[in-house]
Amino acid sequence: MKELKIPAIIDNLDTMIDFIIDTTAELSLENRVISKLRLMSEEALVNIINYGYPDKTGDILIRCEMTEKRKLFVQIIDWGIEFNPLDKDDPDITLPMEERGIGGLGIFMVKTIMDTVEYNYSEGKNILTMTKIL
Repeated sequence: MKELKIPAIIDNLDTMIDFIIDTTAELSLENRVISKLRLMSEEALVNIINYGYPDKTGDILIRCEMTEKRKLFVQIIDWGIEFNPLDKDDPDITLPMEERGIGGLGIFMVKTIMDTVEYNYSEGKNILTMTKIL
């Protein structure tokens, strides 16, 4: 399993996203699939960067692996404020934009793109685990 531990700052976002996408390099994925994985990565990581460490700086640990069955495993770990993004109700995307509540669309996209999304808080760590069969 590949790992990247990096400061949770916006300047490192492209490095983090590329690390996740590079895990799939051997599969020669279509651009639309890569774009979806890039979007999923950005949504998950930007929330941690923007809200996980409001009063201090911290790190993000990303673990990635491709299994033999073309399954992408991504785990994002931070030591910031405890926050379960899966607790938020999915937005009602049938409503006009001006009638929707603020927030929740990003994690909704993550859940739509990935096959599984799980959250756990353990020993001071937020652990977001996602898989996608490619």
